[in-house]
Amino acid sequence: MTLSELKPNQAAIISAITHPDAALVSRILALGIVPGEVLKVLNIAPMGCPMQVLVGDTFVSIRRADAAHIELQGKEKA
Repeated sequence: MTLSELKPNQAAIISAITHPDAALVSRILALGIVPGEVLKVLNIAPMGCPMQVLVGDTFVSIRRADAAHIELQGKEKA
């Protein structure tokens, strides 16, 4: 499962980031989106992009295309 598949108020644990662009992966990691961290979807824009997520104490907006490269394990209602 990937981040792009989660709905608002769902949370999951990040297992891997598989984006082919190493520079973008570095920026994603710098925002706190790292394997093992719990991530919660707060809101999705009306047209489906971007997604607002909460990682730790940080609010992040991410494009759905980039969210498709963030692998998750387990899905829970948060």
